[in-house]
Amino acid sequence: MQGTFIGFNTAGITYEDHFMALLLKVQNQNGLCRTFYLQAPALADLLMVLTTRMSVFLQRLQQSDDTLKEELIAYNNELIANTPAVDMAEVQNPNPELRIMSITLKPGVNESTLILMLQNEQIATLRIEDRQVEALILGINQSLKMVADTKLNEYLALALDYVLLYTVDLTTQPNIEYQQYAQEEWKLNLFSHHLAVLYSYEQEEGKKVLSGAVIKTSAAHQSDVEKSIVLRLLEKSQKLKQVHSQHTPYQIFSKVIPSAPGQMLTRDECMLSLREFYVATRAALEA
Repeated sequence: MQGTFIGFNTAGITYEDHFMALLLKVQNQNGLCRTFYLQAPALADLLMVLTTRMSVFLQRLQQSDDTLKEELIAYNNELIANTPAVDMAEVQNPNPELRIMSITLKPGVNESTLILMLQNEQIATLRIEDRQVEALILGINQSLKMVADTKLNEYLALALDYVLLYTVDLTTQPNIEYQQYAQEEWKLNLFSHHLAVLYSYEQEEGKKVLSGAVIKTSAAHQSDVEKSIVLRLLEKSQKLKQVHSQHTPYQIFSKVIPSAPGQMLTRDECMLSLREFYVATRAALEA
């Protein structure tokens, strides 16, 4: 099948000790190799796809018998056996035409097909089976570990398990300032539900909600993962970070916005739900 690979290799490329790109080299079933270069935004998109698929595959693995686990071990051994060699020239003199400018996902039942727009305006496809995901994540992480770029690690850690849709500044009431973050449809489809988030702070006149956000995620409500996400949001959004730095934090509130499975909520639906959540939370704080 077009885009399918049977082995891969990765390498980090640096410039003056800072991450510049990740080299991803794959060996196709016909024996030919293809090389791609991913800078931080494209790498984040790839890891978002991989971590999401890994979560789905782990659920299948836990629910299956030993057959799938044995298949995975055999598959990983095959990937190792078909690891392509990376030439020094590919690292020292990366071909800019092979840089991935954007990624679009076409999800399948047991695989993900990535449509890659390259700098040379060519389009390539990369088909990743779910059984390949764990090895690919490990290979990428190993290369990034060798690069040891703290800023890159912080950038990647901020947003692989959610997408930010809206932030709201409530310090300007009665006027409310909000900012919308455009997201590609395939990213929105990766996650299961919309989440409204409110940040409250200690004020002289009492506790008040001063900012909020709407995101889309698959993290279980009130889980440790969700709690980590709502804290990381403060670093992702400059507006949220600014409000947070100027006031004494009190409590963070979150609520899943009701929707039908697969439904993509509109801006008005998100903002209305956030407003209703705000009104209810404000009343509880003032009680």
